[in-house]
Amino acid sequence: MYKNIIKFTNNYTKTKNRRRFRLEELENYLILAYKGKSGYEKKGGYKGLYNGLTRAVDEGIVKEINSSNYNGMNPPLKNRWEIITEERVGEWDRNEMLKMSDLLDFGYYERHLEYQNKREWEYISNIYNFLKARENREWASVEERSLELFYDEKFLYSRKKEKIDNKILTRLNIKYEDLKMKKYGEMFIYWKRRIENIKKVIILENHSTFFSYKRACENGVDIFGVLPDLLIFGQGKKIIKSFSFIEELASPLELEILYFGDVDPEGFMIYRSFKERYAELNIRLHLEAYIHLLSIGKNHPCIGQNKNVLDLNCILDEFVNPSLHNYGEILKELWTRDLRIPQEYITYEYILKGDGFGSN
Repeated sequence: MYKNIIKFTNNYTKTKNRRRFRLEELENYLILAYKGKSGYEKKGGYKGLYNGLTRAVDEGIVKEINSSNYNGMNPPLKNRWEIITEERVGEWDRNEMLKMSDLLDFGYYERHLEYQNKREWEYISNIYNFLKARENREWASVEERSLELFYDEKFLYSRKKEKIDNKILTRLNIKYEDLKMKKYGEMFIYWKRRIENIKKVIILENHSTFFSYKRACENGVDIFGVLPDLLIFGQGKKIIKSFSFIEELASPLELEILYFGDVDPEGFMIYRSFKERYAELNIRLHLEAYIHLLSIGKNHPCIGQNKNVLDLNCILDEFVNPSLHNYGEILKELWTRDLRIPQEYITYEYILKGDGFGSN
């Protein structure tokens, strides 16, 4: 029981932001820790509480408040107690902190002295020196800047298997832009028309459909009324992260972006996640392609895919036009019956003969 009493004292000062507590609070904490009154009694009950608290007194962790009354139990304990805390002194030179305060905010470190250590100070010195020279520095990738400032190119990335404290920028209220570093998106596979000013983009979920669209574009064939300037192979959900690479090819805010994927829960999830990730951009479904797919594709069992009705609703929101009502009903029926239609039914051969079909 002593260990749980120590846990109580450690948590109490952090959560309550005070040192004094009532004996009743401690006992209620122990009852909860032992999953009820019976568990508490099995661990010694009041006698265990008394022994544990007495040990905590002997070790200088808590002390009774003399002016408090006794609880009337045998053996007696005071009703009110105080947690003994040592006044901690920060490790860092306050004069040095003051010098750097023109560019850095040390507020967090003044409140959390446990982060004042040699390694953190070295990192902060590196950051400060960079900020002083910032105007004369070039932009770099996150990996390059991390290597420069923290001696580890992957320092700012989360690594589940390695317990690395990499929240220093949060503690200093510093953004990536302040350190002139950028998180570059991983390159996606694309085909680009030989023009400088890209305006219309189509993203394809799957590999074979991307090549069918590419072949059509190379031969000057409109794809259901659209002649895109740029085709992107989304590689499933990978596009959600990799699409940031678009900035290397075009001005994202000037683009009309059409998306075409499988008719199944995962395809719908990819689209909704993609659209929410880049909410400021003009993104919508390549509706004509979906209309063709729903018209000619055969239904296949949909096995092992997670279903979220928000994903379905996101798709249905773009089928609100009365002329598209029947297609919206087909989508709902496929969803209910756990069926799917892969986009590979839209082949190059079909594009050649299917142009003009549908609601154009």
